[in-house]
Amino acid sequence: MLALKECQLATVMTAADKLPVEKRGVFLQRVVALLSLRGTGFNDDDLEEALRRALVGLIQNSAA
Repeated sequence: MLALKECQLATVMTAADKLPVEKRGVFLQRVVALLSLRGTGFNDDDLEEALRRALVGLIQNSAA
């Protein structure tokens, strides 16, 4: 389980809202997995990187 600040949660939700509904679950799972690798000490920059990496993966998968 991750603990996000309110502003971090808003950032995640904004990014998820830009995706088609069917891809949001995969996106959120990827974000959680990437942040879990950081442990409990992730910061806003780590979150931004996780969001970027999760989105890039989805974009690449949908282009194939």
